[in-house]
Amino acid sequence: MKLSLFEKKIIKAIILFMSLSFIFTIITMYILIANTSHNINSEKIKMILMETIVITVLLSFCTFWILKIIRKDKGIMFGLLGVDSSEITIREFDVLNKNYIDQLNDINQLNQNYNEQRDQLSKIQSSVKQVQLNYKELNSKLSAKKSELKAFQDFFEKVSNKMASMVWITDYQGNIIYTNKITQNKLKNENEEITTIFDILDISAVQFDLFRKRNFQNMIFHFINGQAANGRNLRVFEKESIKYILFLSATSNQESVMNRTYLKKSRDLHFINEISKIISGQITIDTTLQDAIEKIAFLGNYNSCSIRLINDDEELELKAVSGYSGEFVMKNRVSVANSHIGYAFKENKIVILNVVEDMLFDDDEIKNVIANNRKVAYIPLTNYNKNLGIMSIVSDYNFDSESIVLLESISINVTIALEKILLYDRLKSNYFKTVEAFVTATDIKSERFNGHSRRVAQICKMIAEKLYLNSSEIDEIYMAGLLHDVGKLSFSDYSLDYYFDIDQHGAIGRKMVERVGLKKDILDGIEHHHLNFDLSNLKNNEVNEQPYYAQIIRIANDFDLYMNLDTTDIHQPNFIEDMQPLVGSIYSAQFMRIMQDILVNNKESLLKIYQTEVLDEKQLL
Repeated sequence: MKLSLFEKKIIKAIILFMSLSFIFTIITMYILIANTSHNINSEKIKMILMETIVITVLLSFCTFWILKIIRKDKGIMFGLLGVDSSEITIREFDVLNKNYIDQLNDINQLNQNYNEQRDQLSKIQSSVKQVQLNYKELNSKLSAKKSELKAFQDFFEKVSNKMASMVWITDYQGNIIYTNKITQNKLKNENEEITTIFDILDISAVQFDLFRKRNFQNMIFHFINGQAANGRNLRVFEKESIKYILFLSATSNQESVMNRTYLKKSRDLHFINEISKIISGQITIDTTLQDAIEKIAFLGNYNSCSIRLINDDEELELKAVSGYSGEFVMKNRVSVANSHIGYAFKENKIVILNVVEDMLFDDDEIKNVIANNRKVAYIPLTNYNKNLGIMSIVSDYNFDSESIVLLESISINVTIALEKILLYDRLKSNYFKTVEAFVTATDIKSERFNGHSRRVAQICKMIAEKLYLNSSEIDEIYMAGLLHDVGKLSFSDYSLDYYFDIDQHGAIGRKMVERVGLKKDILDGIEHHHLNFDLSNLKNNEVNEQPYYAQIIRIANDFDLYMNLDTTDIHQPNFIEDMQPLVGSIYSAQFMRIMQDILVNNKESLLKIYQTEVLDEKQLL
């Protein structure tokens, strides 16, 4: 029977009252027993117990009667208790209403859940239908793809079997998936059953892992039958994971050997061409040898390379050295006696020393090199039995016949370049001597100024070297210095015009030599070497500034005239101090500073020009 809230409260009150009555009875009995003697009257105890039982029964009956009245007519009960029944009804109604609302909310929630699950079920059913349709479509496509794959497999098998190469495919673990007939025939005698990559190639598991990590376009495969051939591999991916590895290989290493030979010849040809390009445009021995040896050391990856030329003392003198280590380079000068390098030079033979047994005689330096696991080669620089020097190479690897041929070709190129430069130097020397002889005619008109043009040219050369000009520019300024007074040949001997011709002999000199083919800078220097730096003595507007070569010749010319003055102490010239007021107007400040630097740091070289000539000339005056 379900009790209302009010009924529950009444029952709780009666139970509380009964409990208190029972506790009171127990306490009463205890007090009674405690205040009496030990001879307790059992009749009294029985009477107390009976009273307790009767009271309990009456209370239970009253509880039952009250509940019955409450259920029958709550209004009477409320009246007996003096309680307004409407309030109780409202409270019960509120409770019932709340229970109703809670149940209604539960029903609504259940209904909502039901609707949602029904919608989800509907969607799932729709999805199932779509999946079924997709499955049918995919199954159809899969059947088509299987047909295409089968056709492709058949095509691949036909193509691979017709190829002149070995073809096989493995999975990621190295298990053989496919081999063409050539592969099977090539290895069937050694392995009746080919199941893994290790039944084809003589490799380790670590080496096979390399094929899983990258594709090799060109490498040598070593087969289990001992043969080797050129080949490559290609990884096949599926969803960014390696699925298969395809291998292709030649049936022999003939192609590999041909490729290596071709590459070697191409590299050697490139090597020689690079050296030829370097030495073909050079005009000085030092720059030619250094540039050539640096390129040889770089392209050959040699430990050290050096070139030595024979000097007047019959010693091989070091001219150029390069390489990533200079540890085994010998001293600057080496005697040609009792040494392998001297033997190679005197006998005009290439000497190769890969091991101690290759030594021709006892040589401590060579023993030290070979003891450090290095190899030595001496290649003579010779042409038509004329020995110019030796090229020495120290390498970390043995010199074979091919490398010897390459080095011999390089030595021939270097030798030809040396001969060309030496010939050029001789021609240049003869050319300058011819010009010097020609311009001497401008000096013999006066003993006082004898050698003037040659001294001016030498001073111009010293200034040009301070400017770090290249060799061709230094030669040009030297030539301009030699020819700067060539226009004086047009004047009569000892005429006043010879000494006071500043406005004429420069332009006349230019006309005299301009058809020889000299460069414009030289011609401008000859014509305007008496022009002031600030153009204050310019008669017309043919130039906007004093030409560069003319600035150099002007200060060199005036310095030589200054040194020939009677008042000049040639050992302590005060040219800079005396001419300082003219800087910026007559002379360029830049070249005055360079002239000062020469007098301070190169004084001895400068005064050597005058120690023989000027002293003798002053003694004649």
